[in-house]
Amino acid sequence: MSFFKIVCGVLIGVLLAIKLKHLGSPLWVYLSLALSVFVLFYIINRLSFVMDFLDEILEDIGLESGYFEILIKIVGISYLCEFASNLCKESGFLSVASQIEIGGKLTMLVMSMPILLAIVDTVTSVL
Repeated sequence: MSFFKIVCGVLIGVLLAIKLKHLGSPLWVYLSLALSVFVLFYIINRLSFVMDFLDEILEDIGLESGYFEILIKIVGISYLCEFASNLCKESGFLSVASQIEIGGKLTMLVMSMPILLAIVDTVTSVL
């Protein structure tokens, strides 16, 4: 399915959600969540192709893929935290959204420590 079809379907869903919201129905929240999850799964499906391609390139070059995997995990955490934060903001839970953002940033910081240590080791070995 092309991304154009996905966008058109999501826009129709958003218009329906706006109509439900103006009618006072609480179903707009669930429709918004369903649309968001649908787009998220579409993106994750497309990302698998990119990941396979990048893994092949790393194997051909002969680089260690451990650091690359950490970077991909950090990007994934970033996207998931933004996704969850936006859903919380849309539902009116601003404090929960802020906590998700802070938790995501701290998690990314902790996960990036091996890369930071490798950079420090490289710099100190050059000096």
